[in-house]
Amino acid sequence: MAAHRKIKHTIYNDSTITFALFVNLESCKNIRKCVMNGTVEASLLKSSMIIDPFQVLVAANKAVHLYKSNSMMTKNVHSEILFCLSPSKNISESFRAFGAADSDTSVFVAIVNDTEDKTLAKVSEILGHQPVPLEGVSSLGDIKLITKAYKLTDEELSHFPMLDALVSRIAAKEIITAGKGRI
Repeated sequence: MAAHRKIKHTIYNDSTITFALFVNLESCKNIRKCVMNGTVEASLLKSSMIIDPFQVLVAANKAVHLYKSNSMMTKNVHSEILFCLSPSKNISESFRAFGAADSDTSVFVAIVNDTEDKTLAKVSEILGHQPVPLEGVSSLGDIKLITKAYKLTDEELSHFPMLDALVSRIAAKEIITAGKGRI
């Protein structure tokens, strides 16, 4: 079982998205500092807000598309992934809810165009850990937190799997938030 996954973007074949999951960390403070000062280009996602790598793939594909079409709301493609993952249109709120915190002991990392895995190697070095299989992220997800953040209802979850509801919200964020949840 691979510890990280690299996926070609479905529309932009020149772009790749690499995913990795790191657990049992002392903290995310050093890697967050490196991302914030620009020495590492990556998205650091709060693993408690992820139930499946596909959830991040949808947000990352959307972020790459927004980057390629010069339509991003944030400063770079990696912060755009985090923003796309969130149901909120408030950038600060999105970063607070979905971005890794200094005290987090696990982190889901997404990296765009790391063709030779140099950024992933740098992240591993800074964290002092190697990535673990991505399938482990499902055990880290906090269902109550996710349900609250995405405003999922019991009725909705009785008809659809949670992942489907999350992916729908990520894909249709602009439509859903424009009508404040009403279609």
